Amino acid sequence: MRPEINQSIVFTYCDDLEIASTFFRDTMELEFVIDQGACHIFRLTELSYLGVCCLPDRPRSQVGVMITIVSNDVDGWHKFLTSKGVEYIKEPSHSEKFSVYSSLFVSPHGYRIEIQNFDDANWHKRTIS
Repeated sequence: MRPEINQSIVFTYCDDLEIASTFFRDTMELEFVIDQGACHIFRLTELSYLGVCCLPDRPRSQVGVMITIVSNDVDGWHKFLTSKGVEYIKEPSHSEKFSVYSSLFVSPHGYRIEIQNFDDANWHKRTIS
């Protein structure tokens, strides 16, 4: 039997921890929960977290990595973040191909961040055999 998973943390990497952390803490208003010195961890939901680290031996490329935050209020996030000066590279719109409504911007530490809502509200309850 597979052991249980209790939470999840996605770690990203940066050259300037203060700039990246200020964005998540002050601009996105995520709750700052752990300061590990070189890594800061922010709460996304009760069981999911986003970390940002400034380490000398870290990966150096953000290519191929996208942080997706699922929210029922994509437009609300867009209004909230644009009012704080966040520039979007994709305004909120619907994708027939992926059956989602989403928007996209780039964080100050170079990661693509997507705010997304699935057309199927029960997407997370399915299992594909």
